[in-house]
Amino acid sequence: MQPQRTAYTLQGDSRSLQIEGAAFERAAELLRRSPEFTVLATLKQEPANSGTILSFSHGYNRYLEVQSSGRRDEVRLHYVAAGGSAPRVETFPFRLADGAWHRLALAVSGAQATLLVDCHPLYRRLIPPPDRNFTQPQLTLWVGQRNSKHSLFKGTLQEVRLVSGPHGYLAQCPGLDSECPTCGQFALLQATVQELTTHIHDLSLKLVGTEARLARLEQCDCQKSCYSNGTVHADGATWQRDCNRCSCVHGEITCRPVECDRAECKNPVLHPGECCPTCLRQCLLKGTLYEHGERFAPKECAECVCHDGNMQCTRVDPELACPPLPCDAPDQFTVPGECCKFCPGVDYCSMGHSCDENATCMNLNTKYTCKCNQGFQGDGLTCQDVDECQEAGGLDGHHCHSNTRCVNVVGSYVCQCLEGYTRRDKFNCVEVIQRKLNTSSTVLKMTRKV
Repeated sequence: MQPQRTAYTLQGDSRSLQIEGAAFERAAELLRRSPEFTVLATLKQEPANSGTILSFSHGYNRYLEVQSSGRRDEVRLHYVAAGGSAPRVETFPFRLADGAWHRLALAVSGAQATLLVDCHPLYRRLIPPPDRNFTQPQLTLWVGQRNSKHSLFKGTLQEVRLVSGPHGYLAQCPGLDSECPTCGQFALLQATVQELTTHIHDLSLKLVGTEARLARLEQCDCQKSCYSNGTVHADGATWQRDCNRCSCVHGEITCRPVECDRAECKNPVLHPGECCPTCLRQCLLKGTLYEHGERFAPKECAECVCHDGNMQCTRVDPELACPPLPCDAPDQFTVPGECCKFCPGVDYCSMGHSCDENATCMNLNTKYTCKCNQGFQGDGLTCQDVDECQEAGGLDGHHCHSNTRCVNVVGSYVCQCLEGYTRRDKFNCVEVIQRKLNTSSTVLKMTRKV
């Protein structure tokens, strides 16, 4: 027993000593990042008791467990080998459950397991390397028991520690020898040498290929011409082919579309044989300029169109141009500026529309109109998603409060809780308050007496 250290007496069958949350993640990370770890414990176990000292388990399944059996006088290491699924057990004969204080150290270094009791090395064995990647979603770390009802340790535990890295037993027995490399260190060194050998081999192959390419390059003419459609183009030459501008660079031909100036009109025209659209002449009518191709109705049942500076107007015959109406003549009505009559209550949207899939079609008296849905913007014919996270508040902004992060989704947004916070409602998150055991990155200590 170590002075000035608190000891915990474990009795009875009703207890639940679990390491959860961030403390569990730290313990699992210690195992994941190093092929060497040591379980240390200072304990006094009742005779004939068979109890677990430390266990990563889920229900009856043990993934990594150190157990002392007072019935058979042996220490057991339960584990799952890397790449396997069946549980394995290593048994070390020793009477640990004798009612006396002992210091236990079980070290795993790569494919080697070492048991020390009271700073005396007792066993050293070769084992399949344990699986240290604990990714089971419901895995639990227990101290003094395998689960809530089984393999309950009875006696006194003063300290249980999980140490990552080589020579972890030195934390308990600082006077022991630690100069020689461990099995895990040797395996890591071997893997590093193999990796370097592979890299050197790959680099040697690349060097041979590079030297061959350089030799071919030294034998060729750096000014490489280009051949296109039976024509030879010098290195650096440019020419136009159809509506593409081509260039010869070191024997390679690169072509890009001809760049056109922006046409400053509504309806530019692309003439046959030309690459860029041009603007045709405007029309002037009663003091108003109209673009080429622009149509308008100067009065009812008349339509005019501007064609390259000439205004062409035609009369519209309602009998031929207007569709038949489904309502009686007394119910038909006219609209200023429209040649055809209309019927009230017509569902224009059901007759077919060109609204965007993220817009809503709405009937008017004589036609339909399109309106973008909430979370989108545009003219109704084309709607784009609104990024509400770019602005706070308002109709088009977000309403996420503190302790949240706004995330834009199509047509809306969500307020994600920051790490360490849990959702209270759609827009707010509150801090998570967890009750957990007092732990550190390398020491797992119980904080209550059972």
